[in-house]
Amino acid sequence: MSSQEPQARQSPSLRRRRLGSTMRQLREEAMVSRELAGQQLDCSESKISRIENGDVRVNRRDLFALLDLYGVTDATVRDELRELAAQGGRRGGWWVKYNNEVAGSFRRFMELETVATSIRRVSVTAIPGILQTPEYAKSVIAATAPESTREDIERRLLMRAERQRRLAEPNPPNNWVILDEAVVRRQVGGPAVMAAQLRRLRSAAESSHLRVQLLPFENGAHEGMPGSFALMRFLPPDPDVVYSEGFAGEVILDDPEDLRSFSLRFDRLADTALSPERTSRFLERVIGEYS
Repeated sequence: MSSQEPQARQSPSLRRRRLGSTMRQLREEAMVSRELAGQQLDCSESKISRIENGDVRVNRRDLFALLDLYGVTDATVRDELRELAAQGGRRGGWWVKYNNEVAGSFRRFMELETVATSIRRVSVTAIPGILQTPEYAKSVIAATAPESTREDIERRLLMRAERQRRLAEPNPPNNWVILDEAVVRRQVGGPAVMAAQLRRLRSAAESSHLRVQLLPFENGAHEGMPGSFALMRFLPPDPDVVYSEGFAGEVILDDPEDLRSFSLRFDRLADTALSPERTSRFLERVIGEYS
């Protein structure tokens, strides 16, 4: 058993997503529409969709009502799904205390980030939170959430620090980060803050668990420009997911076509980005410009 597996089993969000994926498969195999499933529970189609996306908990009564509708009579299968539903209904880990600081989709992302085995990220606006220095993070928070109080900012800084501790733990996820050059050119917090941030980034990239590449301006337009995203992989049998950011908000997707599209996009960006070695030399030059 992998040393990460016990921790992964503690993730309610991951359990809900596994349950939801299974319930969607069972519904489709039974050729039952979401509308009919909603009628079975006396609820809307959107609730069935949220169940299948792992966004909401499922109580035992509703679970068995759906399984009855789908013709699932095998006692072992029903017991396994009942246990998944019970695990998915439990409270989460350290991220729960920050429920008031971030939106629900980002809370789920933090939870999934904690148990992922690998994460491929594309960032076109800022250094990813897990790699930010406190000074850089403070400037980002103040600019993107101008209504934040000093206490709000401190809470968010603590939240980022807890996310970053994951990288220092045994068996951290493998992180592959692709940055737009705009990320390292934008003077967040001023030259001194940027120099310190890029030194931190170069140092972190020396880890065997982190690979950093940069998309230079000279490459022109690229597929990452619509917005940042992260592809997360987990231990089997949990499916991959993608977390996509945009001006209208963030979403978590697990549809196979979405995953394939984002994965191909990442691969093409990685092919055109500077190698990790050239990226390190590029960052060194930019640090010199800021210093």
